[in-house]
Amino acid sequence: MWTLAQWRTPILLASVAIGIAGLGGCASTSGADDDPAEDQSIGPQVALGRGELAVSVRYQRTAEGNWKRGNAAFEDEEYLAAQRYFQYIRTKFPYSRFAPMSEVRIGDCQFERQRWLEAIDTYQSFVRTRPTHAQVPYAMYRTALGYYEQIPGDFFMLPPSHEKDQTAVRDASRKLSEYVRRFPKDKNFADGKEKLDEVRKRLMAHERYVADFYRGLDRDRAYAGRLEVIRRDFADVGLSDELLLEIVEVWSRVGELDKAKNAAAQLAKDFPKAKDSIEEAQQFIIAATPKPSPEDESTSDQKDDATSDKKDDPAAEESGGS
Repeated sequence: MWTLAQWRTPILLASVAIGIAGLGGCASTSGADDDPAEDQSIGPQVALGRGELAVSVRYQRTAEGNWKRGNAAFEDEEYLAAQRYFQYIRTKFPYSRFAPMSEVRIGDCQFERQRWLEAIDTYQSFVRTRPTHAQVPYAMYRTALGYYEQIPGDFFMLPPSHEKDQTAVRDASRKLSEYVRRFPKDKNFADGKEKLDEVRKRLMAHERYVADFYRGLDRDRAYAGRLEVIRRDFADVGLSDELLLEIVEVWSRVGELDKAKNAAAQLAKDFPKAKDSIEEAQQFIIAATPKPSPEDESTSDQKDDATSDKKDDPAAEESGGS
């Protein structure tokens, strides 16, 4: 039977061995890139959207390590986790080469999570603070898409989209126009131009809807005014010989012949092959041109006769010559 003193030596040796093993394990992994830098709860938090659940992440000790993990999560459509990695880079490694790219990636994560306003704010902040960065065209393009995604759609139980509020459509048109104007050689230009044409057609459809509303109320001047908006502001997507003929007809009907003739002149110039429309426009103007009254015709005939008599009277000519 061992005494207490005899047990002390093996117990002490075992404790020392365990401690050395633990230190050796720490030394072997402390420099590894996939070793967590700190508890995930310490890193930047992300506001959860409806239906989203909190996620746990393992931050890395380097910006590159977190960048790789963030992109891997993004590719797996784990956008909430990816956003946390990118925000960690921006907070902990603000001067690394991965920081600017992480800012854009945060916007991408917010965009994919359908947090449109947050994504727009992130992209616009990037453009303001890094105006010469190579990712500026992309950030401006994605800003425009953020507005585009908020445009109301058509649903059979709801009014058509052109009858709804057009704020998001106007915002999308404004941002897409800015992007297309500034970056005609960007890789996303074709898609941006296609979406710009689409939103401009939506805005034109809204103007047509309002014009038809005034037409239904027999308010011809307001009706013509809305048609002129289409002619002036949406010529690239809405100008046609039919529109110009319609404008000629309405202005002729309300007696605005100068405006009718102006539209008729553009019709003949821009659509010379639309012979029928050009002829019909002239007929509208002729029909609306005031005809002289019988009294005016009689006065005109008397003036003509007086002028003729004066020319035939030699005395009048001598008197006039003296």
